[in-house]
Amino acid sequence: MPTSRKKTKVKILGVLLGLSCFIAGCDKPSVIVDSDLETINTIEEVEIDKNLLNVKVSPIQDSPVFRIINNELVEVGIVKENTHLDLSDEVFKDSIRIKDSDLYVQADNLKISERWYEKRNHLIPFNQNIKTANPYNLYDGKGNLVLTIRSNDDYQLYILKNDDNRYGISFQNEILYIDDTDVESIYDNLNSDVAKGESLAVLMYHFFYSEANGEVRKDVNFVEVNELDEQLDRLQEENYVTLSMIEVYEFMQKRANIPLKSVAITIDDGDPSVYKYAYPIIQEHHMNATLFLITGQEDPTLSYDYIEMREAGLELQSHSWQMHQGGCPGQGHGGRLLCIDYETGVNDTRMSFDYVDGGFVYCYPFGDVNEQAKNIIRDGGAKMAFTTVYGKISPGMDLLELPRIRVTGGNSIETYMKSID
Repeated sequence: MPTSRKKTKVKILGVLLGLSCFIAGCDKPSVIVDSDLETINTIEEVEIDKNLLNVKVSPIQDSPVFRIINNELVEVGIVKENTHLDLSDEVFKDSIRIKDSDLYVQADNLKISERWYEKRNHLIPFNQNIKTANPYNLYDGKGNLVLTIRSNDDYQLYILKNDDNRYGISFQNEILYIDDTDVESIYDNLNSDVAKGESLAVLMYHFFYSEANGEVRKDVNFVEVNELDEQLDRLQEENYVTLSMIEVYEFMQKRANIPLKSVAITIDDGDPSVYKYAYPIIQEHHMNATLFLITGQEDPTLSYDYIEMREAGLELQSHSWQMHQGGCPGQGHGGRLLCIDYETGVNDTRMSFDYVDGGFVYCYPFGDVNEQAKNIIRDGGAKMAFTTVYGKISPGMDLLELPRIRVTGGNSIETYMKSID
């Protein structure tokens, strides 16, 4: 959207490199350079667009990034065009520090981003650090190049080498990835004693309603809006985190550590009550959730409601394209996936993942699964899939036949918490 570029004089107090990150406790790399760092103790006045401070921005083109070395901005790499960055309010000369890092980017190369999502990383780092090569690249979760840095840096290790031979590190409180060929060494860093989870409750919701609006519970799959609010309040009070699907997947692959108090929230079918009732409450609690959409029943173009929810941390994944209907009498609940021909099933799965723009997690229609269904969705791009069987998940389970915990409307908050604990 168009933004004002009104210039405002900003007073700048120079700081010791990295001091602000040290005070704030941010997760940044340790930088290895030849020159000693000097204290910057000058006050300058420059013209910077104040609207760029403490906001999310993106470069208007591939742009240089800098570090302060010997009281000067020294170019150390490139940030790719349209990468979404969170800025701090710390300015040096013509550049603004990228939040939670020691990197700066020139103000004139930035525009305010049209995205507003909050970056979240719930994983616990391993007691190991990565020392990078010089130069090295950082990629986002979809494999897009984000940054190229020309220095040897240290990062805490969050994800062991994944399916793409990349390691996961934290940058701006989200996981970015570095090729194994860009890693010079991995060494012990015994600084994380946080209790780690060995199993995980994946909660299964469906529909929501409001008694205040005169609505009533139709069956146990309907959760009243105040019930949901109470449930998320309790999770928050007891310091639970709500995981994204990539965090769940890497945990199940034994490549990532999750906090002891972790859950994953899933919501099946994409009913309008999700946007009307559940989304505002999930957003208010700053939690993650996964919506399993029957994509063939949605508008041909992803609706703005879903785009809005995705920006707020509600991930979109597949509940099939058009398999959520009968067709296999006498098998399970009769879902078509149990007896559909292989090619039709694979194409259906691929279309559903394309619709949600890079999905990789599947929810079986009606919870029905057999070996043919597993082969179909695997070849259609699924890396992980959920049933309606009751239970927690833990590493070592079949990734394409995972249980969940159904949230039953009308149950007490004690029963809800007991199912998680």
